[in-house]
Amino acid sequence: MNTPLVSICIPTYNRPEYLRRAVESCLAQTYPHFEIIITDNSTNDDTAKIAPMWTDLRIRYHNNGGNIGATNSANRAMALSKGKYIKFLMDDDLLKPRCLELMTRALEENPTAGIAMAPMELIDETDRRIFPRFYLFRTMRHRYRYQVGDGLIDRRRLLKDFLTRDYPCTVPSGLLYRVEALRQTSPASGKAGTAADLEWCMKIAQKWDFYYIDEVLTSWRLIPDCDTAKSHQTGMDISAFYFITRQCLADETVQELFRDDWKKIVRDGYFFCSCRALLNCIAGLRAREPKLIFKTFRTILREDPYPINWLRLPFWVAGQIWISIFPQKWPPPRGELQNCDPLALTGKTSSVNRKQ
Repeated sequence: MNTPLVSICIPTYNRPEYLRRAVESCLAQTYPHFEIIITDNSTNDDTAKIAPMWTDLRIRYHNNGGNIGATNSANRAMALSKGKYIKFLMDDDLLKPRCLELMTRALEENPTAGIAMAPMELIDETDRRIFPRFYLFRTMRHRYRYQVGDGLIDRRRLLKDFLTRDYPCTVPSGLLYRVEALRQTSPASGKAGTAADLEWCMKIAQKWDFYYIDEVLTSWRLIPDCDTAKSHQTGMDISAFYFITRQCLADETVQELFRDDWKKIVRDGYFFCSCRALLNCIAGLRAREPKLIFKTFRTILREDPYPINWLRLPFWVAGQIWISIFPQKWPPPRGELQNCDPLALTGKTSSVNRKQ
């Protein structure tokens, strides 16, 4: 394999200890040809004080002079990068040692792929592996376990899943981007809010295939004050999902891809948004906020133009509860045989398209 430069972009904000661990996970990579660009939004000088400890010449630290916002900080890191590939790493997440090696190889060997993706494990503030229960009833072993086995995912299949089934990926720490794909894609509009990562992935999927590696290559830190944990407690801006879907469906490339079953794709796309929106009701129950539940139903009725979708929602909820009680058992991704639940080894291996 050739050794193209990988730019690891780490925007950070007032978390020097997590940042230190993130940088250490980068320096432990088996693939050595990378640079690390740290852009610091911190409102104190704690991070600036630890920056001199990194003497590795591959590390470049830039102080933003204050908080310029997470998106602007990430954009600045990307503007300073020199690599053929970009790995955004959130300052509290970690890379597994072979992350860059396997992801870079995947993109080098598959020139139609704009993103390399892999499942993520979840960890707590002490780096301990955790298995949180999302939305009261779904235990999460991994995030973005797309299929059993590696493979190139063509953009038609990818977009259909993004629109109608589940998100194959969104969190930047779990992805490696081809710079060419980023340059060909218009940046996030700003209207998607915290779902900007999803918007960007779906825009890239309109022009590029993705490559999936069935091995946990990153650790996603789930702590009480992170945006994901907060959204599960207080709800999220569900209008953003409808906005991203409408934007995607309006693209002529997408319309051509699904020309043969366009009406069904549109209807199911709105239904999937309504399913995602309905999860806000669980946050409302947890927070004892009836206003959030009422707002959620009102948003669904306003945003989803298909009354048949409203009638389908109770059946979807029943299905989610069923598969939570009787989950399908998958063989674990590579490298996890020694850590997984023994029951996970006894399940079926043929359901390649189902997500965990």
